[in-house]
Amino acid sequence: MSAIAPRRKGWRPEAPRRKGWCPGALRPMETGDGLIARVRARRGRLSLDQAAAVAKSAIACGNGAIGLSALGNLHLRGLSERTLADLHARLSDARLIDADPEIERLSNIVVSPLDDLDPEALLDLSPSAAALETRLAENEDLRRLPAKFSFVLDALGRLPLADVGADIRFEASRDGTLAVFLAGEDALAAECAPAETGEVAARLGRAFIRLAGAGEDAPRRMRALVGRRGANAVFAEAGLAAKPRLRSQRRASLSDLLGAHEFGAEVVVGAAAAFGEIEAAAFKALIERARGLGASGLRLTPWRAFLIAGLDRQGAESMLGPIAGLGFIAGAGEPRLRIAACPGAPACMHGHRPVREDAARWAALMPKGEGVVLHVSGCAKGCARAAATAVTLTATGAGYDLILAGKAGDPPALRGLSNARIEALLASDGVRMFAGERPSR
Repeated sequence: MSAIAPRRKGWRPEAPRRKGWCPGALRPMETGDGLIARVRARRGRLSLDQAAAVAKSAIACGNGAIGLSALGNLHLRGLSERTLADLHARLSDARLIDADPEIERLSNIVVSPLDDLDPEALLDLSPSAAALETRLAENEDLRRLPAKFSFVLDALGRLPLADVGADIRFEASRDGTLAVFLAGEDALAAECAPAETGEVAARLGRAFIRLAGAGEDAPRRMRALVGRRGANAVFAEAGLAAKPRLRSQRRASLSDLLGAHEFGAEVVVGAAAAFGEIEAAAFKALIERARGLGASGLRLTPWRAFLIAGLDRQGAESMLGPIAGLGFIAGAGEPRLRIAACPGAPACMHGHRPVREDAARWAALMPKGEGVVLHVSGCAKGCARAAATAVTLTATGAGYDLILAGKAGDPPALRGLSNARIEALLASDGVRMFAGERPSR
């Protein structure tokens, strides 16, 4: 990733895009509360100075809201065309902006957040991540890939990434190689060395482009192409030999992520934000507290949480109080972590209701445990959660539609529910609904 903002003579930021676009810092997207821009930290890592720069940028250029995305990125909200030049300058100074919007668009890479610290991780993925980033930046053929095409590099260990979706997945092996899986096929994989990651990704990307074609019904993600042509055909088109192999299904536990945990010689403190939204002022204060305790930086994760690294045991324990005091979450048992909710109205122009306000009220009715069981969406797009969820409530002009074991746009079991009706159902039939059973009334 280039550290320099694009300031070549004659350069102008592109016009903001409307719905259907993945926002970037160079290509922000228009929404209900202004423009939204993605800030991508290389490998999900931020120095404390970079994290502070993001917080200050959110306050100076936006409305102070920072979103933690499911790809380990940060979204700044409430920006305007008037503040974009200032934002770009600030991100450039912090080395947090790409030189080209096409490079930024393709940089959808999730890497294990602690592969270099976790003694149980099978590989340090630095060479693989660097090779992949370099190839995506240099190979112009790959710019024909869809905007949401993504990659996962999983070192396994204590924070595995099995629940993080990707078009192409690289999974560490004990022999020092990487197994390469395609979305839609978990029992067939190719193999490559860490230094070959970029080349293998490029070959598979070009194979996707050739096989998918360019018609209106062309597959837009690898899962759809594999469903149509089969994984063997994609591997063969890429010139890769594949053989039967099961991909890992191990998922990270919030109890291993949140709070203070030892990873080798370092202690890491994990914190989450309710519904993945951070107040920039609180984030800035937390960063300064971490700096005072000797932290080295932050690691962003795909679970809408971040890790404070470089602390000793005393420093880690001293961080827990400020985390709670500033409104962050450091305990896996927090009921709001069982709900995924988008900003909704009025922050999103497509939202029908202020869904986060509703979700916060319903949090007390969530069953105990870990993992998201309720998705509350402002519209049928379901931006907060792409995966099927035990219960989904999709806002409409007539109330909420209730979907069981599905996504926000799936056919509902019940339509047009009021808030009072939903609260009654969650209180009386919640256990049944979370088990996939239709409400009794």
